[in-house]
Amino acid sequence: MCDDCSSVILMGRWSLIHTGDFGLGSYPEMTRIFVESRPGLVLVPSSHAQYSPQDYLNARNTAQAQVGVGPIAWNDTIAANAQNYANQKIGDCNLVQSGGPYGENLAEGIRSFSGTDAVNLWVAEKPYYDHNSNSCVAGQCLHYTQVVWHNSVHLGCARVECNNASIIFLISSQFYAQNSPDDYVREHNNARSNVSVPCLQWNDTLAEYAQSYANNRTGDCILRHSNTDYGENLFIGTGRNYTGVDAVDAWVPEEQNYDYSTNTCAQGAVCGHYTQVVWNTTTSIGCARVTCNNGSIFITCNYYPAGNIPGWRPY
Repeated sequence: MCDDCSSVILMGRWSLIHTGDFGLGSYPEMTRIFVESRPGLVLVPSSHAQYSPQDYLNARNTAQAQVGVGPIAWNDTIAANAQNYANQKIGDCNLVQSGGPYGENLAEGIRSFSGTDAVNLWVAEKPYYDHNSNSCVAGQCLHYTQVVWHNSVHLGCARVECNNASIIFLISSQFYAQNSPDDYVREHNNARSNVSVPCLQWNDTLAEYAQSYANNRTGDCILRHSNTDYGENLFIGTGRNYTGVDAVDAWVPEEQNYDYSTNTCAQGAVCGHYTQVVWNTTTSIGCARVTCNNGSIFITCNYYPAGNIPGWRPY
């Protein structure tokens, strides 16, 4: 091997995603996404880049900016988690996922392999991602999609030199959007701004109602609406640690099923979650999230005044 090259191996983690929810009209909706990753061997030039948080962020945020996604922030807790796992791999330097709660990309290289090198290596998979089909084409692409994932808000990375002295093991973990009031409100208002309706505000009374009802569903995790005059959207996800943002992001794509001219959902399709999200006269929102006894995630949002009034358009 030439003196100015490093041997690099990389691996990413992705999971089987299975979500289900029932709309206001009690229509089932299911999404399954499965991608299998395979490690590969790649040659990249060595780099003199440093390993500071800002170096990781600069490389990562540059890739996000190219696809119109906002910057990510460094998180010391996630970085500590990454460092702890990287330290555990010093002995064997094997590219085995940690199985932790975060999104995760791994890379392994020799000599001066840096954090920037690792991010650039993952971003180089971009040509293999087809946005139209949302799939990898003719190559691995899921390190790249993890790098630019729009719901990730925090990043933490770590780098260690393994016991064989020449191999560098690097781990990058990304923390998905959380379940705070700001997260729910932001995602709703992003959708509402697309159709020029006023922004929602968080309401503690609605949130308390949502939490009380969510708590009642932990035993069976059934998508059954509560008996309320509030508007209400429900979500259940299994297979990973779904967030409030995931729930809103499952409701908003129903926009494609809504025909404004006829004010109806496409035949056999669900659109009532979306119309409630963007309902013009709704001013307040409160949401809650629980982990059910079977491990599934149950999320509910309540709205005041309620939307989906028969015969009315959402905006």
